[in-house]
Amino acid sequence: MPTREAYFEVLQSVKVRPCPRRSIIAPNRLEIRNEEFLTAFLNLSLSRPLLKLREKLQSITGRENIFFAPSCRAALAQLLATLPQKDVVLPAYTCPVVKKAAILAGKNIIYVDVAKNSINSTSEEFAKEIKSGRILIPTHLYGIPTDVEAICNLAKTKSCLTIEDAAAAFGSRRMGKMLGTFGDAGVISFEQSKRLPAFRGAAIIINNEKAFDLEKLRTFKLFDLKFQLPMSETAKAVLYNLATVPWIYGRLTLPLILKKYSKANQPQPQNLFEAARNSPFYLRGFHPFQAALILAMLKRFENIRTRIGQLVSIYRQILKDSNIRTFIPADIDESGLLRFPIAFPGRERLEILSQALLRGLFLEINYDQPLPEKEDWSKFPNARWAAQNVILLPLYARLCPEKAAVLAKEVVQLSH
Repeated sequence: MPTREAYFEVLQSVKVRPCPRRSIIAPNRLEIRNEEFLTAFLNLSLSRPLLKLREKLQSITGRENIFFAPSCRAALAQLLATLPQKDVVLPAYTCPVVKKAAILAGKNIIYVDVAKNSINSTSEEFAKEIKSGRILIPTHLYGIPTDVEAICNLAKTKSCLTIEDAAAAFGSRRMGKMLGTFGDAGVISFEQSKRLPAFRGAAIIINNEKAFDLEKLRTFKLFDLKFQLPMSETAKAVLYNLATVPWIYGRLTLPLILKKYSKANQPQPQNLFEAARNSPFYLRGFHPFQAALILAMLKRFENIRTRIGQLVSIYRQILKDSNIRTFIPADIDESGLLRFPIAFPGRERLEILSQALLRGLFLEINYDQPLPEKEDWSKFPNARWAAQNVILLPLYARLCPEKAAVLAKEVVQLSH
């Protein structure tokens, strides 16, 4: 829990009330509306949502073979476990569950650094570890595309496979083509932190049918799956929607979060395989109710994309003349971003988080350590820098442009 660990350190140095009780923008709010939970439940037995969602994704991606999985990590593990190749090449800076999925699938991991002044590994980095018969997993971190077409072309020259991690990039496009459809396979996520949150869940997109045993992929499971109506998850999501309303978040939710974060967190070490065997991210099958929720959000998806594009444009405009570093290429599909990453070169991130908190800003961080073992971090200087410096600005449809502009201007003040 990178955010919790960072704020534990912040709160040790803050001697006054750490955050004013006022309306505060939450780092994330769900795109699903509370009324859509009821609609999805009422239509559950009538509309065959799993079939309809598969057909919808087939239409969006132009691909015939779409498989659902309990989560994106389970999808990656399932894909990898059905392939004979032993070596997997990963970015050194990405979501830790990707590393865990590769380990569960019994693969040997090779890391590549991220590009300088970037948060993604590009074809230049992958080229340094390209060897015949490897599996490459390029990532579009926070919805920002890497040069995936060049990575795929590079893979073909060495008889490598490419599995595209588009977990954070659903609906985003590069050169007019949907992310997740470039590699031999792609994965997209429906987990709570993503653009179309349905508690958990993921879709596997097969782009090269010759590269996979489709029947094996269809029937293979790391663990026996349980299919249960996610009632407790629904109740928590409804409460989450309420708790992240800015007036409530600043006056009630965030003080409770900070009280929790002020206490040292000492997670108990657990065997990876035992943890996976007991995790709903590997055990809970993708339920028709989750499919119905995604179908409901897809009806508003273009409106969601339009709002995200507006917010990205606002952030870029306000931050462009500051000394804050952004990582957004000029030709990007702005509407496809999941978060807006920034950094304050020459400043300690904990100092920024502390000052922000005193101003009534609660800023999100993620992936605060590179994936390789600590003794190898020096081999990946750009990944290490990103892990120690990147801060995330929120992007969600419930965030109005006026509030986003105020947030961006306050962030600029932190750089002075």
